[in-house]
Amino acid sequence: MFGLETGFLSKQTAGLIRGILAKRYSIGHSSVPLYSSPSPLYPGLELISDQGTNPLQKRLVVGSIRMGYGHHRMALSVYSHSLKKQIPTYLHDLLAIGSPEAKAISDIDAGYSYFSRLSAEIGGPVEWLWGQLMSQGNLTSLELSCQLADLYKGLMKGIPTDSPVITTYPLNGQIAVASGFQKIIHLICDNYPQYYLLVPGAMNLVQTPSAYTKFIQMGVPKENLAVAGHWVSEDIVSGAVTDSENRVRRIDAKKCRRFLIPIGGAGAQKGYVLDLIRLSKKHLQNKKAVFWINAGDHSKVLKSIEEFLIVQKISYLSINTWEDLIRFMERHPLRSEDNENNPPVVLFHFPSHTEAFSATERLIRITDVLVTKPAELAFYPVPKLFIRRVGDHEAASVLRSLELGEGTVECREVMHAKELIHIFTESDDLLLRMNESVIKNIVEGVYNGSKTAVEIATAN
Repeated sequence: MFGLETGFLSKQTAGLIRGILAKRYSIGHSSVPLYSSPSPLYPGLELISDQGTNPLQKRLVVGSIRMGYGHHRMALSVYSHSLKKQIPTYLHDLLAIGSPEAKAISDIDAGYSYFSRLSAEIGGPVEWLWGQLMSQGNLTSLELSCQLADLYKGLMKGIPTDSPVITTYPLNGQIAVASGFQKIIHLICDNYPQYYLLVPGAMNLVQTPSAYTKFIQMGVPKENLAVAGHWVSEDIVSGAVTDSENRVRRIDAKKCRRFLIPIGGAGAQKGYVLDLIRLSKKHLQNKKAVFWINAGDHSKVLKSIEEFLIVQKISYLSINTWEDLIRFMERHPLRSEDNENNPPVVLFHFPSHTEAFSATERLIRITDVLVTKPAELAFYPVPKLFIRRVGDHEAASVLRSLELGEGTVECREVMHAKELIHIFTESDDLLLRMNESVIKNIVEGVYNGSKTAVEIATAN
């Protein structure tokens, strides 16, 4: 706890919740044998689970959790760099292990996703309440999380404790500390410092100087904290200057603007996106803009969008497999002529969680503007149009992007986003400035956080 103390009542409350969860889910009475198996999508990456075939060895462990897409996106940003350096790497997803512990975590995540969708769809007081809850990660919540981590140690049993560990979700790091791992690097998400995001006993890395300063003010020792930069995958970082220059060429050539709109892991943006399609119908039909909408692995969201497009009489193309995605990208490089025969909306949908968020990573490199809520994608080197946040903690990520000059303000209302779509399609100035800012930030190393984390973890 970095020498920080919670009160007596907080400790007792945390202990009580721990006891309730332990009894309800029968946690802590057994350990699950862990093995690994090759990733079907990322050659060289081994996936840890209870269903694998390969015994575990000492190698870099990237810890994450299948909670939405953000934390797995952060994990991808890490292992993309380690695999590029040919460093043997495991992905340790807490929810990939069949166990009572994973069931308890999964149930909590289901509640989080439900209330995220509810707040986005209803708005008003529901959104306000959820926003308040998402920005109240105090010392009591850290106390509870660390106590639960001690209870969940079976999820890492069998992994050699001299393996370096990089975690992208605090519970992963807290379990590693409780399990006795010797070298733990923890990547803190977002740009809004909260105690529950920390891992006492680890080196905690943040994305921004402002987050570092705030954590220091909160009492985190300097030896446990450092600024690394943004969490961005290797191919996007290494290609960011060239991609930005190609976007500038597209602007100069008056190409149709490509807007990539990914649906988040909780599926909370459906209503907002449908309204944005309706309001932007003129720009879509006159080929000023195309919308590439990644519905991820949300079948119900995909169906809703398809039905809406049919009612609106807007034609669309569907991409439903990884192979079709690769072929689509080959036909749509940034420097190519737009295929005028393409419909104004392209829908992407995938059967697996990994393909769902990985598709956005691929499509970012060939889009002109990323339309996203201000979560982890807010830190990527691409021009961004921010739609309404899910949780008040995400507002600070918008401020970071504005500070760097590569994102818009947060569009709380859909009409505001539509007006920015109009500006992006009818004028060049804003988009040119954003691409110039991305190039400047790349040169300054702003987006090298995940690369830095790998270097720290694997240094002798």
